[in-house]
Amino acid sequence: MYKLFKRTFYPGHFEVQMAGACDTGMSREHNEDAISIQEDDGRGYYLAIVCDGMGGHNAGELASALAVEKIASYIDSNFRKQGPRELLYHSFLLASTAITDFSAKSPDTEGMGCTCVMVMGIRDKMWVAHSGDSRAYLVDKKAATPITLDHTMVQELVTKGVITKEQAAVHPYRGRISRCLGHGRSKGVPDINAGIIEAGDNILLCSDGLSDVVPNEELHSIITQNSAQEATRKLVHAANRHGGPDNISAVLIRRVQ
Repeated sequence: MYKLFKRTFYPGHFEVQMAGACDTGMSREHNEDAISIQEDDGRGYYLAIVCDGMGGHNAGELASALAVEKIASYIDSNFRKQGPRELLYHSFLLASTAITDFSAKSPDTEGMGCTCVMVMGIRDKMWVAHSGDSRAYLVDKKAATPITLDHTMVQELVTKGVITKEQAAVHPYRGRISRCLGHGRSKGVPDINAGIIEAGDNILLCSDGLSDVVPNEELHSIITQNSAQEATRKLVHAANRHGGPDNISAVLIRRVQ
């Protein structure tokens, strides 16, 4: 397991803490997840990214690492040239194209891709972008509530009213994603939402290795009862206690004041 921790301070007693943990889990041989957090050290923004790779051999690992690199680099180069939504939209398309182009060069990486969920923050304003089934949650004093909608075939059936949420939870195809980075530009298009993080709020970004096995109530309990660093570590341990069937990533953004 590897862990990250960074802080961002702004004048006027505003502080955001960011912590992350990533683990192979109990059933996989390799970790195809990738996480990144960047404090605002003069950039004008802070950033958190979680990617979950897919593909044969080490292709998933390459896809998620490439996505993190391309997204962060694009935002860094274009932050003062574009608005937040435009930045996130084009960074996802750039990463998706880079993965597709890389995949075309080798049979071993054919079909590689990754899901991605990320936050870009400017003081208390946040923009959440995602493609695939890696999730973002708002965790406040009351509950842990998903603020992204999974890009999966089963979620589309729920949205259309074909099946219920309860049926979706046990559906045999619930893990089949309908959108991701890679496999061509169009599938990398993100959904983007904006919001405000209040003092005491947390934003959790995670791969499905966490969200698929740890109930929302347990996520809430762990996050609200621990420091940001300790919470991410305990979230990974909780997923492993529930069987750890996949790679596990958890990144927490906490507004302290």
